[in-house]
Amino acid sequence: MPRSSRTAGFTLIEVVGALLVFSVGTLMVMRVSSALTTQARYAGVRSEIVVLADERVDSLETLPFASLTAGTTDDTVMVTGWAYERTVIVTLITPVLAKVEVALQPTDGIGPSHSITSYTSDVW
Repeated sequence: MPRSSRTAGFTLIEVVGALLVFSVGTLMVMRVSSALTTQARYAGVRSEIVVLADERVDSLETLPFASLTAGTTDDTVMVTGWAYERTVIVTLITPVLAKVEVALQPTDGIGPSHSITSYTSDVW
């Protein structure tokens, strides 16, 4: 009985090729999921720093206008384990109008940042 040189099954080169394709696909999926995790964390931190900046602006706007002092103040706040420098700048534009700027920047330069500007006035 004659034997064929090809038997049923896969050759070694086919198996190695399939493993290579599978490995590259798996590595790409892992890399994308890592990037998505980082972006989700940044989104959460950004939401928190937006709230911190808005709360600071709101607290300054509720103060009597006469108690606002022109100048710059800095402090450090922690947001989900990251240190942020919060800078508040109050500028008197006219005797009855002030500009309030609040900026949050990561102290190490890594991560999202946010700034907000508002105006407050005295009773005319």
